[in-house]
Amino acid sequence: MFGLKKSVILLVFITLFAFGIRTYRFTEPGHYYFDEVYHAVTAKAYADNNSAAYDPFAPPPQQGTAYDWLHPPLAKLIQAASIKTFGNNSFGWRLPSVLFGTAIVPATFVLAYLLFGSTTAVFAAAVISLENLNLVMSRITMNDVFVTFFILLSFIFFKIYRDNKKYRYLIYTGISLGLAAAMKWTGFYAIGTIFLFELFLDFVEKQYSLKSLVLVIIPPIIYLLAFSQFWIQGHTIQDFVNLNKQIWWYQNRHDLEHSYATTPLYCVPHGLNAAKQFCPWILDVRGVYFSYEPYSEKAGYIYALGNPLIFWAGVISASYFLGQIVERKKFNYLLVAAGYFAFWVPWIFSPRIMFLYHYLPAIPFMTIIIGYSLNELYKTKYKILSVFILISFALVFFYLYPISTGFPIKISDIDHYMWLKTWR
Repeated sequence: MFGLKKSVILLVFITLFAFGIRTYRFTEPGHYYFDEVYHAVTAKAYADNNSAAYDPFAPPPQQGTAYDWLHPPLAKLIQAASIKTFGNNSFGWRLPSVLFGTAIVPATFVLAYLLFGSTTAVFAAAVISLENLNLVMSRITMNDVFVTFFILLSFIFFKIYRDNKKYRYLIYTGISLGLAAAMKWTGFYAIGTIFLFELFLDFVEKQYSLKSLVLVIIPPIIYLLAFSQFWIQGHTIQDFVNLNKQIWWYQNRHDLEHSYATTPLYCVPHGLNAAKQFCPWILDVRGVYFSYEPYSEKAGYIYALGNPLIFWAGVISASYFLGQIVERKKFNYLLVAAGYFAFWVPWIFSPRIMFLYHYLPAIPFMTIIIGYSLNELYKTKYKILSVFILISFALVFFYLYPISTGFPIKISDIDHYMWLKTWR
């Protein structure tokens, strides 16, 4: 079993590993790829204080690009600050994603530690550092790692509040929830989950209070503040309402198609109303092809795929964990389960197509569940199996590393990485 001091030392090494593996060649390719044609372009417009970036009807700034008005602005404002500091280049666009993607690792450790202790925390941090989808999303200019980090932070503060009942931690929870929602509307799932959890616990403990209202009062204030540039540019309340109406309209579109489109349960390349094929996110059946970059006789491929062994272990561990919830009926177990299921089950009812990377906010909770399971195994006479499983995760992680990062490989070698025909 790992004591706190040893666990912190291990966390430092795990975090340094995660940072190093994310920074290596993260500026390649040196041009926009996948949704950077929206996110990075918009971050540059924010850096230039260009109000067109907030206009859903503005013409594209250049061919093949468009402004991303589909999400709240905070992640792109952070990216804009990086562009202002380091220049309009791939280093400037992607550095914030690297930092926040790396920060998910210690944040997962902290939440796991608060819930289940140091050994589970070490296992959870190690597992998420070896998770390929988190790696991919930490090296691209998008907003998913940002919302994931602040969701974790909100759960951390909420857990601390439930332990010591100091009101300031509930306020910190509300601020973190607001920051998550200001990154991406997925953050509203976190608001609903934690607020309902708090109401439920107050009901069970028969300690009714209006204090929990800060969880639904603070986030809208943070959300409005995230649009500070929008307000400073002279936009009106009606402009704000119209913009958010357009966001809502787009998120409810039924007519979208994409060859890598999925729902949490099905592949839907021709839209939600066309033929479907069973390919659930939790089994890592269908990722997203992000990039192809030629390098002389080699090529760099980037696929947004999870580490399949971790995903599959997550299904087994979640099944075991649900049994633990029934048996133990404790807050910590319920909180992790709520965090895991809240960020993918509701998407089953989404009115528009989605992609595997929408599963990202659930992954830290999945790795905590895996970490818990590995710890339970580690406490038995079969502890060597937990080490073997972790090594297996690492071997698959490094095997898939080239197609997670665009590392040049022989063009013919790509077939060796396509374990499932649905990955193509």
